Amino acid sequence: MELITNSNVNQEYQLSKFDSKMGVWPYYGVISWYKHRIDSHRLKIAIQQIVDSVPILAGRLVKKLFSPLKVVCHPQKSGVGFIDIDLEEQEINLDNLLDAKTYVKNEFNIPKNSSDAINKDTPLVYVILNHNQNYYGVTLFVNHFIVDGGTYFLLLEYLSQAYEDPEYVAKSEPLFTIDFNKIDDFIAANFKKLSWKDQLLSSTSFIVFILNSFFQNQNNWSYLECILTKEKLDLIKRRNKNLSNEEIAYSTNDALFEFLSVVPIKRFIFPCNLRYRNVGIPENYLGNTEAFVSDLTKSENNYMLKHTDVRKSVNQLPGIYSFVPTFNGKYMAHNSWVKLQNYLPGFGGKLILQRVFEFDDLPKDVLSFALKASLIYRLTENKYLLIYINLKNVVSQVEKKLINLGVEEIIIKTS
Repeated sequence: MELITNSNVNQEYQLSKFDSKMGVWPYYGVISWYKHRIDSHRLKIAIQQIVDSVPILAGRLVKKLFSPLKVVCHPQKSGVGFIDIDLEEQEINLDNLLDAKTYVKNEFNIPKNSSDAINKDTPLVYVILNHNQNYYGVTLFVNHFIVDGGTYFLLLEYLSQAYEDPEYVAKSEPLFTIDFNKIDDFIAANFKKLSWKDQLLSSTSFIVFILNSFFQNQNNWSYLECILTKEKLDLIKRRNKNLSNEEIAYSTNDALFEFLSVVPIKRFIFPCNLRYRNVGIPENYLGNTEAFVSDLTKSENNYMLKHTDVRKSVNQLPGIYSFVPTFNGKYMAHNSWVKLQNYLPGFGGKLILQRVFEFDDLPKDVLSFALKASLIYRLTENKYLLIYINLKNVVSQVEKKLINLGVEEIIIKTS
């Protein structure tokens, strides 16, 4: 592994209270596959330009006793980890998008959880280039303390643009706004607006969530994975659409939320990117601003989730939390990366597949942390991957709806 260091900025940044709660989440990223050559030297130059523009990306996490968590940047010392892996004759098979491996083994001691990097000489950002004669894969892998989904895909876009245009960073600075107090100020103001019950919920939700996980019957859970085309998503939207005249906003995500809700629930949850909500947080804000929004379904609808419930909550943001509040089992959480993926990085060509990055030598138990949730993200211009985790009987009902929709290949995994 090679370190691409910050050239000349000696700086430290105190993370917000909101950012400091992200240590439980793993390092995360996507691998972008290409059939054209990705030049290692050009890629390193692009990384260098971004690191010099945003030195915090090359920093290290430091936590002293009774002191807040900080990112410390030492010029020419710490940096972004760059890994170039030539797979030589090893075959990469992308024909089956549901089985697209990363072909990268974790022999570089990259931490699993973000908190594992505290007080260690461990990069917060890794860029991995792996390739054989036919395919090239570019992975941006980041620590959740300093980057959320909104930042992540913007940073990936910057990296691709800098690779294609050597003058891109100079023309686009500043790439990010770094003012971690803004999110704490917003969360504090929002917290004061909550009732005392919701304040208690917000303060204790993560503890309850962890406790709940220990008492889950892991044998009663299933995992579903399938590909939805743009045409299938449009069909879901048309089938669910039943709007009154005064309703004009109806997104594919609204329809998907309702489509996946097949049993009564009391609470629904979704992450919201606060950068675009006119709450004083810039669109190019670097840190975590994707908070959980939670709301309740209606008894008059027998607690079946309606898209109108989702749309109202999207517009009003009734309750914002750092962690998913799951006091009982009657909830559903949905996460969509699709809006974050508006730009598909080309690195001088055309993307053929983008997939969540996972080391191919790490065992994966998808049900080890059972959570009633779904995730959808873009694989290609026309294909999306849907992941759904819930109790077996609920997953079975969603599977039947997908089959009726015409989805042909559905993978089901059970604990």
